Amino acid sequence: MWNRLLVAAVLAGCGPSDGVTIEPEPGASLTVENASDFVIYEIYLTEIDNPDWGPNLLRGDVLYPDEVLALGVPCNFYDALLVDEAGVECQAHDLDLCDDDARWVIRNNTCAVFEAEAKQRAEAASNGLSSMLPW
Repeated sequence: MWNRLLVAAVLAGCGPSDGVTIEPEPGASLTVENASDFVIYEIYLTEIDNPDWGPNLLRGDVLYPDEVLALGVPCNFYDALLVDEAGVECQAHDLDLCDDDARWVIRNNTCAVFEAEAKQRAEAASNGLSSMLPW
């Protein structure tokens, strides 16, 4: 099964402005939507409890907020590793990607490190704005 993911990664190509498309398998696809505030530089999938993450499915491209990525992923349960623009690693476990057209939405609360960083960014932004107020 991992060989199919490797083949899908090799077939990756760049889309114009909507991210990366990796050739889907007939009848099975995974759409990854970045609904977070983070730029995702790396995405890895592996079968649950497999310590080998394999290749970066973005293949040097990035997934910006509000962009989507289409992958050909066989039906299975997966662990995922995401790496953002600051090199922060986010792991998500036991993802059920067994729909003919599964959709995985990455949000600020997808993992604790992203959630904590989003909260810190929001606080910094509000502190920056409040320091500019005249009162």
